[in-house]
Amino acid sequence: MRIGVIGAGAVGGFMAGHLARAGTDVAVLARGPHLAAIREKGLTVETRGETWTSNVTASDKAAELGQVDAIVITAKGPALPVIAEAIQPMLGADTPVVCAMNGIPWWYEYKRPGGTDAPVERLDPGAAVWTAIGPERAIGCMIDCPAAVPEPGFVRHVASRPGIFTLGEPDNSDSARVRAIAAVLEAAGMKAPVTTDMRRPIWAKLMLNASRSPLGVLTGANEYDLAVNKETLALTFAIMREVQAVAGSHGIEITFDADDHGDPAKRSLHRPSMLQDWDLGRPMEIDGIVRIIQDFARAADIATPTLDVVSALIGEKARVAGV
Repeated sequence: MRIGVIGAGAVGGFMAGHLARAGTDVAVLARGPHLAAIREKGLTVETRGETWTSNVTASDKAAELGQVDAIVITAKGPALPVIAEAIQPMLGADTPVVCAMNGIPWWYEYKRPGGTDAPVERLDPGAAVWTAIGPERAIGCMIDCPAAVPEPGFVRHVASRPGIFTLGEPDNSDSARVRAIAAVLEAAGMKAPVTTDMRRPIWAKLMLNASRSPLGVLTGANEYDLAVNKETLALTFAIMREVQAVAGSHGIEITFDADDHGDPAKRSLHRPSMLQDWDLGRPMEIDGIVRIIQDFARAADIATPTLDVVSALIGEKARVAGV
């Protein structure tokens, strides 16, 4: 299977490095210094006491990479409209597109029980991604792979467990294409569990992202420090309960365990991805991680007072900084 990895930063680079080491044909769409470093020195991955460098086919032009059997997009939500148009030369008639991203994905309403079966303007302005890629190609992916790019061409994974990429169809079916992609990821040393209830892990991860990432940007604190500080931990818990209630309005039950989620020993010094974007002056996933929850809450007449304050603060911080 030839796999295209789009946005080979922290998560994409981690995945591409594993696939290449396993002998999978990988085509990486990247840009800037990261691309230059990959071309010159290869792609280096550091994870769980191992470090290796792989040579991968990389370009900033999709036409040079050509058609692939599957695409994995690991870029952030704000970049998706441009990416959706750019990857057209890589798409075959039946090429599936795995959307490995945080937050509520652009395909969320596609075949959702009780949903609209239509694009969501907040997530996909003007239905640009829905039109260019097509929801029928989409495969959901929940990421559990804390990683960073300390320098171009180098990816550092900071968890003791393997990178985990939970895969599932938007219509919750158990499909051959999902199983095939999962098998390739597993053979490369990653974990790729398959679910027939894809929106549940998405909401479970969103409960963590929405309660930690914005607070990380507002305070500059990493995940461990947010748990040690009792005041920021209380805010984290308040947001988690609000997200739990909104998920419930969509028929998704997610658990909240204060002892588990509040234990600093179970947190790392990892800077959340939204905070990494802030550090680098890049657009943050505020719409897909924060504001979309508010939209769903308003539609269900659910109050989200803590998230509303955090949303206003991080939105203004981004506006003032011009990101």
